[in-house]
Amino acid sequence: MATKVTERERKAFETRIEGAHKVEIKITVPDEDEQRAYEALNIAQNDAARRKIYFFDTPELTLYKAGVVIRARAIQDKDHDSVVKIRPVHPGNVDEKWQSVEGFKLEADVVGDDVVMSASLKSKQKKTAIDKVASGKLEMAELFSKKQKEFLADFFDGSVNHADITILGPVQTLRAEIERPSMAYELTAEYWSLPNGSHLLELSIKCPPQEAVVAREVFEAFLAGHGLDPNGAQATKTKLALTSLAEQLKQG
Repeated sequence: MATKVTERERKAFETRIEGAHKVEIKITVPDEDEQRAYEALNIAQNDAARRKIYFFDTPELTLYKAGVVIRARAIQDKDHDSVVKIRPVHPGNVDEKWQSVEGFKLEADVVGDDVVMSASLKSKQKKTAIDKVASGKLEMAELFSKKQKEFLADFFDGSVNHADITILGPVQTLRAEIERPSMAYELTAEYWSLPNGSHLLELSIKCPPQEAVVAREVFEAFLAGHGLDPNGAQATKTKLALTSLAEQLKQG
């Protein structure tokens, strides 16, 4: 159930999200609670937008283990995109030059008591580009802009042979935006179907940093009021997906 936080806990939380442009508060719904979530929140597949997500990493997830996530997303009825994300970062260590670059974002991800600050740079893609890379008709590097490559070089000082980078996926996803009278923030539900047959459901809200303390309490109370554990499963969808995809790749 949702619990009230102390003033000390509030201040500690505010310190941890300081510098973020946005705060995303989320849970991964445990398998045993998924059906309850669909029924309680009236989530319907026909209300959801389809997305196809590819990740790029080594079979050993070298980049992910170093705090780097590289992905491309084909999004129904919206611009396709590629994203380079670095996590964790400290806002004070992010060069000021990135703040004015289109597609740059500093976001605090809140999962239970865990708060992780990430920096990301997104670039729009042509409708056919991602499928061409997936089919081998286009080089992976073509999906990422010069700025994104510079961004990666700024934050990742490791050494990875580009020949070892492989395509992981696709992950088929459904994303629905849900509005409820009792909920002050728009709720997002994402359902990910992994190639190995497993799946996961994530519920989240986004808010400005100055509203995050209250938004977190509202979100947790909303979930608890619908019989859902506000703590959920602690692993994020990206970690669960990449681990599953890498394991499948190793198994052939």
